[in-house]
Amino acid sequence: MSGPVIRRSPVHSAEVTAVTSLTPRMRRITVCSPAMAGVPVRPAQDVELLLREPTGRRVKRRYTIRHARPDAGELDLDVLLHGDGPGSRWGQSAEPGQTVEFQGPRGKLELRPAPAHLLIGDESALPAIAAICAALPAGEAATAVVEVQDETDELPVAATEVHWVHRGSAAPGEPALLAAALDGLAVPADAHGYLMGETRTMVALRALLEERGLDHDAIFVKGYWNVGRPDRLAGRPPA
Repeated sequence: MSGPVIRRSPVHSAEVTAVTSLTPRMRRITVCSPAMAGVPVRPAQDVELLLREPTGRRVKRRYTIRHARPDAGELDLDVLLHGDGPGSRWGQSAEPGQTVEFQGPRGKLELRPAPAHLLIGDESALPAIAAICAALPAGEAATAVVEVQDETDELPVAATEVHWVHRGSAAPGEPALLAAALDGLAVPADAHGYLMGETRTMVALRALLEERGLDHDAIFVKGYWNVGRPDRLAGRPPA
């Protein structure tokens, strides 16, 4: 008897066409791929880059698509520079003319109408939070609560309210600071929640939102990184 059919996403090739520093720790890398021509992209979808470690071992890192221009086959990927992992090294060294392989776009988030949206995350989620807020229709309020190292990490977010939580010398990946920020916010019970960032922190915050009255199915949770990983968020911005 034959085994199950395993379907893998096709691998696409792209060329880096532009690189822009958005903050000391966030770099926007624009890539162009013929495979992306005419492909619609939903808010907060990502692509999975196929990168190489110095040893030659292939690794995968996923990055949110901040902007897509299907007419040109272009994607803007905002890459957070943190630690010394393969994703950070690629983000730091990428230059126009280089090529990279990827799979996607992919992502399960579907924006659904709601009177209010609450978006919570750390700096790794900033591209997704900004993309979601930009895609919300007029009349649907959005409140963003974002933990970052300090004011140099802040980027424009088209939300009704934006609350920046500065971590300072505190270790990243802990729920205490975001939980404290939520204590002072009015959270409508019929709001939709989006929790994106360090995996365990986002799971802990989900429980807090459910205690505040949000329905379990109205909360989207996405883990972008985990404390203890070699490429975890650095406690301080690089010098």
